[in-house]
Amino acid sequence: MVKAPRPIPDAVRDTQRRASDPTASAFVSANAGSGKTHVLVQRVIRLLLSGVPPEKILCITFTKAAAANMAERVFSTLGHWVTLDDAALDDAIRAAGIPHPTARLRREARKLFACALETPGGLKVQTIHALCTRLLQQFPFEANVPARFAVIDERDQTDMMERANLKVLLEAARDPESATGRALLTAMASAADVRSCRDRAGTTSPLRWRTAQNRTTTRRSACAPQRRFPAARRSMPISASSSPTKSCRARRC
Repeated sequence: MVKAPRPIPDAVRDTQRRASDPTASAFVSANAGSGKTHVLVQRVIRLLLSGVPPEKILCITFTKAAAANMAERVFSTLGHWVTLDDAALDDAIRAAGIPHPTARLRREARKLFACALETPGGLKVQTIHALCTRLLQQFPFEANVPARFAVIDERDQTDMMERANLKVLLEAARDPESATGRALLTAMASAADVRSCRDRAGTTSPLRWRTAQNRTTTRRSACAPQRRFPAARRSMPISASSSPTKSCRARRC
């Protein structure tokens, strides 16, 4: 069941409109799901409506998912504007934060989708790591990094670590008297000592365990005849001189 969108109070809309104004420097702090991404998308759209080229706009996020979500919202909004008539487009422009749309602004709004698609490199909505990588690739000599370097992903990193570990183990096995071999033996001995200490700290001593086991076995063997012959125990006569306490003890055993 799809829930209807909740109405946004006018005071919140006014605050979002002021925060999305590209002429103002704003810092937005709000809870999750309160509309921070919506404010950023509206700010980008208002920058485009004001005549800023798409290649001059840079949006930075923390995760790739957030960057993809923001770019998808921008392109979805601009693509939707192409299909609207004049009245609906005026309402959409007003909702973006521009109170008085004109015919010229409507024409520019309908061109923004194609303009953003044709921008070399696309609309720059990227993570902080992607921005730093791009800067290093543009200025490798100034940053003292190799030209045309590439950033490895997690799978390649895991593969390289496994190959490096295997190389060290093979070298140590080939020559145990070398520095690598002695270091590996020392590491293995230290790991074995730590494991044995943990095992001793986490278990009961053998003497106490055997004593407790012997006591349990003795109690079980003492009660075994009475458990094997319940009828004989019931028919056993109890003398009148026997105290109730002794008979209860005998039955309890």
